[in-house]
Amino acid sequence: MQIIIVSGGSSGIGKACVDKFLHQGQFVYNFDIVERESPVQHNLTNYTWIKVDVTHPEAIKHAVNSVIAAHSKIDVVIVSAGKHLSANIEKTSHTQLIELINLNILGTFWLIQTIIPHMKIQLKGNIITIGSDQSTIAKKNSAVYGMTKAAITHLTKSTALDYAKYNIRANCIGAGTIDTPLYRKAITRYSQKSGISLTQIEQEEAEEQPIGRIGKAEEVAELAYFLAQDNAAFITGALIPIDGGYIAK
Repeated sequence: MQIIIVSGGSSGIGKACVDKFLHQGQFVYNFDIVERESPVQHNLTNYTWIKVDVTHPEAIKHAVNSVIAAHSKIDVVIVSAGKHLSANIEKTSHTQLIELINLNILGTFWLIQTIIPHMKIQLKGNIITIGSDQSTIAKKNSAVYGMTKAAITHLTKSTALDYAKYNIRANCIGAGTIDTPLYRKAITRYSQKSGISLTQIEQEEAEEQPIGRIGKAEEVAELAYFLAQDNAAFITGALIPIDGGYIAK
């Protein structure tokens, strides 16, 4: 049985990843500040939620140590905790800037940094970060969010190079526009601000994707699960897009 840690596993892509690995019989730890939106899995013996604010490195260390104490290993970490912001550089406040850097970049850094020593001892490990189509291309009104996702991709690739000799793999998933609570909140705010109906916004978003629709969190989880398997052992240091062809345009 693999021991999996998912940060931000209570909603969106993180929640879909938790569900996928649970259904495959793996032991999943959900590091999140809130419990899952749907508690359907609470009766499972292979699921544990640990309240963790990943912007606090000491909280991460305590949670990781509890996993090691229980299982003596960590096979996979999926770094999904993150936050979106729709704003250009002038309209980004100092508070918003620090919040996104702390959560998206530093939260990712501290979680990987804490887990790496344990994976080195094991001489095996798998790190999967949830990036974005904005890891490689820019979008309007996304200055800081895009910056954080590009940073996550670089961190992932450097980690892959630095720790390949320990049989530790690191890959970044370049998720495009995915139907998550984060996405729903974003388009709702835009609708309220612009006066454009949600139906029209959803249609326009779908038309932006070459494949004609936005993605599903479950589809991203399928890719994460594949990357975590030994069949993908030769894949490391990669940014793998799952965006309906968006960055190919």
